[in-house]
Amino acid sequence: MLLKFAVQEFLDDREYKNLSKNTIETYRIFLKDFQSFCVSHSIINLHDITSGTIKSYLLMCQKEQGNNATTRNTKLRTLKTFFNYLEQNEVIATGKNPTKKMAYAKEEIKIEVFTDAHISQMLGYLRRVKKRERTFHAYRNYVMIIFLLGSGCRLGETVNLRWKDVDMVNGVITVWGKKREVSSIPITEKLIKELAEYRLYCEQYFGKVGDFG
Repeated sequence: MLLKFAVQEFLDDREYKNLSKNTIETYRIFLKDFQSFCVSHSIINLHDITSGTIKSYLLMCQKEQGNNATTRNTKLRTLKTFFNYLEQNEVIATGKNPTKKMAYAKEEIKIEVFTDAHISQMLGYLRRVKKRERTFHAYRNYVMIIFLLGSGCRLGETVNLRWKDVDMVNGVITVWGKKREVSSIPITEKLIKELAEYRLYCEQYFGKVGDFG
């Protein structure tokens, strides 16, 4: 089968399965780029593509397109999905999938942390919005940020938190972490004061205390 027909068949299948337009368009862009590379190397038949072809393509993406490891891994993931589809539908024989044993490139993940100046600027902005808009969402957003900063909780832990998990008397919150492990985290008096005021606001806003967030 010609590569261009295989690509179109795959895209039609993704559309039939009702994937989002953005997802389908991403598949289209990456696969058309790969197809153009193959044509430039006189490869038009699907069965002529080897793992070496794909490695050469990804190397070209790195050297000529300036793709970093994350982008190249995304492209390889797309090609794996494409060739897995072809194998599952018996377009290519089992064991002839050129992406089967291809490993992803090692990604260098660098997490930038907020400086004190960044935090001060962010909190100042949120305070101004809270004071100006006087809405529940503005207040909630402010409290969520100071809670994350003051407790060190993960986002998932904060989302799942309930008021019953917040012990303002003893200054401790109980969170469910990874692997459903329970942890007790101490909080400062300043954060307790902010949470107490926010809880009172929630009682007045909703008529009762709802979930933490």
